[in-house]
Formats: sequence, structure tokens, C-alpha cells
Amino acid sequence: MRLNTHVLDFLKKALPKTTSRLPVLRLGLSGGVDSCVLLAVLLACKKTFDFDLQAVHVHHGLSPNADRWAKFCQDLCLHSNVPFVIAHVKVDKKSGLGIEASARNARYEALLEGQFDYLLLAHHQDDQAETFLLQLLRGSGLKGLSAMADKDLEKRLLRPLLEISREEIEAYAKVTQLSWVEDESNDDVYFDRNYCRQKLMPMIEARFPAAKKTLARSASHIAEAAHLLDELA
Repeated sequence: MRLNTHVLDFLKKALPKTTSRLPVLRLGLSGGVDSCVLLAVLLACKKTFDFDLQAVHVHHGLSPNADRWAKFCQDLCLHSNVPFVIAHVKVDKKSGLGIEASARNARYEALLEGQFDYLLLAHHQDDQAETFLLQLLRGSGLKGLSAMADKDLEKRLLRPLLEISREEIEAYAKVTQLSWVEDESNDDVYFDRNYCRQKLMPMIEARFPAAKKTLARSASHIAEAAHLLDELA
């Protein structure tokens, strides 16, 4: 399948060519369709390109369904024979950053703990477009408008699906008959990203059908320009 080939090629280019041991890849597994698809793809890649795989689920405790999501991820990894850890975090709701930002900070801190070589996240093209648009509306500079990098070797982050659309990810999940969980908070347009996804993007795409792809491409161009400016400075 195309998605398997894409991720396999990505890993072969991103991971060091010479090493005395297998690289340890840690997957951030939320239980949603994106991370469940990435888990399935990584298991397929392991058949021809060897690496050690582990998964971490961050339990925020913000939803009444949080325990069920954690159990789902645990069972999925047990069935797939993938080492699995549940990381419980406490989100500071009074930090002044808002729940979205506070939860994200707590999540990254938990995911980056422990022994591993690279953290793999299931962000995709739609996420990239939404991030770019949100940063634009916040008046961000080049760093913010660069959105997310597919490879951040300094932070040991890899995003193999960043050029893949949500539509293709969902199609893969259906064809391979995967199961996943749905986070009910994704429908709450009180949160900026959900508002962007549910309200703004559909209006933009009604006029500009390729908007997600072109917005993601703009973020990539800006990231490249920012990198060149840093080198020049």
C-alpha cells in the first residue's frame, strides 16, 4: 500500500545508516485513527526494515472516557506485541495558557521521558494546514508560520505522515479494518483548532478545494526560508 511505502522510505532516509544497535522508535499512541494507522504502518515496515518499537499513551484525565481510551491502547499493543506504557499527567488548567496549550505541554513532556531514539507522532497534512492557519491568525513570525517539521532531529521528533491527508489515513484504516476511538472533545468548537477544523477550513475549501495541501506547502516553504536565514545569521 502507498502509505506503507511512504513511511518506509521516510524512515530509511531519517534514521542513521550506521549504528551498533537497532534504533528505538517511540510512538505517541492516542487511540485515534491517525496514531492507530501509524502503528499499523510501522508494524508493516518492521517486516522489511528492522527497528525496536514501543508506544506511549498519555492519560490527561480530562475526559470521562480517558480510562477507556488507555485500555484500548493497552489492548491494541498487547495484541501487536508492542511494549506499552501509560503516562498519567496533570494538566494545569490555571496556567493562563488555556487547556489546549497546557495539555499539549504536559503531553510532550511525558512523551519525551525515558529511553528511546526518536519519538514518532501521527500529525498529518490537515494538521499542518490547520496549524499554519492558526499561527497566521495569531500574527506569528517565521518560526510560528513554519508550523511543524517532519523531522526535528534536535528534539528527536519524526512525523512520517505530515505529507499525508486525513482522507487517505481514514481510507487506509477502513481498508485494513482497523479499530480506533473518537475523542468527543474534537467536536467542541470552543477550542481554536476545532473551530478552525469544523468551521473555517470547510468554508475555505468550498472556494479553494486544494487549500489544505497548499497551506501545508506554504508552511514548508517558510520553514526552509527560516532555516536559510538562521544559517546566514
